[in-house]
Amino acid sequence: MEITTYQSEKINLGEFTLEDFVFVIFPGTQKKMREVSLIILKELENGPKTISEIVDKHKLPRGTSYDAANKMQRLGIINKEGKYAPVRISSKFPLSLERLSLWYRHHFGLKKRG
Repeated sequence: MEITTYQSEKINLGEFTLEDFVFVIFPGTQKKMREVSLIILKELENGPKTISEIVDKHKLPRGTSYDAANKMQRLGIINKEGKYAPVRISSKFPLSLERLSLWYRHHFGLKKRG
C-alpha cells in the first residue's frame, strides 16, 4: 500500500476516487490488477455478486480476477459468507483501518494532526 502526498491532498479536498483507492492497493506496475479490481469494486457497489459472474460479464482474465479478489479479501475490503457465496463490500474495513491507525499512533507515540 502506498499513499502519495498527491493522494493525501485529494483525500483532504474530497476528490479521492475509487480509481485512486485501487491505485493505493495495487501500486506501481500492477496495472492489470488495478483494472480488474476497479471493475470488481464497481460491480459490488450495486450488490453482492460472485467473481465468476463479474468475470463472465466483463470478459476479464479469470486468474488475474481471482488474484485481485483474493488480495482484496485478505485486506478486508471485500468478504463472503462461504466458499461459493457471492462477495460483497466489507463494512468492517473502515473500522479495521481506524483501529489500526489508533494502535499505530499509540505504539509509536505519534500525535494526531488535524
